[in-house]
Amino acid sequence: MSNNKGQYVTYGQLLEEYRVAGNSKVTSTDVTLSNKAVDAGGDIYDINVATAKVGDVISQAGETDCVIETFSGPDKVRLEKTGAEQLIVNGGSFLLHSDEVTKKRAQDSIQTSMDFIDEKTRQFFNCRTFDDTNPVKIEGRNSPTLFLGVPIIQIDKLLINSTDTELTEGEDFDFVVYNSRSRPQDDRRNPMIKLNVGRGRDSIFIGVTNRLFIRATLTHIEGSFGFLEPNGSTPLLIQRATLKLVFKQLENPLGSSDTIGGSNVGPRKRLKVDLHEEEFFELKDVTSAASLSGDSEVDRIISTYRSVIGMGGSFKTLKSTEVGATSGNRNHIHV
Repeated sequence: MSNNKGQYVTYGQLLEEYRVAGNSKVTSTDVTLSNKAVDAGGDIYDINVATAKVGDVISQAGETDCVIETFSGPDKVRLEKTGAEQLIVNGGSFLLHSDEVTKKRAQDSIQTSMDFIDEKTRQFFNCRTFDDTNPVKIEGRNSPTLFLGVPIIQIDKLLINSTDTELTEGEDFDFVVYNSRSRPQDDRRNPMIKLNVGRGRDSIFIGVTNRLFIRATLTHIEGSFGFLEPNGSTPLLIQRATLKLVFKQLENPLGSSDTIGGSNVGPRKRLKVDLHEEEFFELKDVTSAASLSGDSEVDRIISTYRSVIGMGGSFKTLKSTEVGATSGNRNHIHV
């Protein structure tokens, strides 16, 4: 399975959760799919009802795909493959439809929830690529090791210490990337790049400035980053937190006090004495007011996946003649 480059959850997943919960925002129709035809633009199926519309979702054994095209005579649907490819097969399924939770509205809410989770965890949970137009630039700390705040998927290019010197990855070459996602060596909680000082291509490491990531200089990094599971998917707990935040938004539209981020404002109250009436909002308890999201489970998930903050330390101070000039602007992943 490829690395997830999209949103943490799909529109299909959202409608399936509504269906399972029996929520009236989504209608569910039993349908039968047959004569599956694999197609690069989306697999095509015969369907035994004529009510399918573009934007509806097919749900089958927990897997979901969106309808992107319909045909008549006989009735057919083309699916977008928003879920895992090839998992929707011929057989019984559910056709999900919602006039209230449209795809555009849902995807906007999903993005808002993702942004909230990214901000609070200080990292992200899909694959994001930084190329030569938008590289990551990190200041060194006079150490052969460069720590990052977001897990590394792969490094495509590494230019050290504000120079044009490009290093080669590998244990027998210039540097090693710690990017394993599986135990016993799961590097997602401590992602780093380490120079192979004194090994391999020694000509690269001439002088102090090429044996260390130097403070006051920037290392230019191109590659892909993100906290993903070994199969390339967004962690299930992050998916759950995203869905809960989306539900919170959709059930409590703008203007409600119970939205993402929580609030210390409670229900509206009225106090009437004689001919005088006063209207006010009652404050919630302190515990609720201190919540990150207004949902204790989401807060626990955010705490579990929060990235460490890069800490300073006492490092050897190098002579000015050993330090290259700093150039360019920083484009940081949290470090």
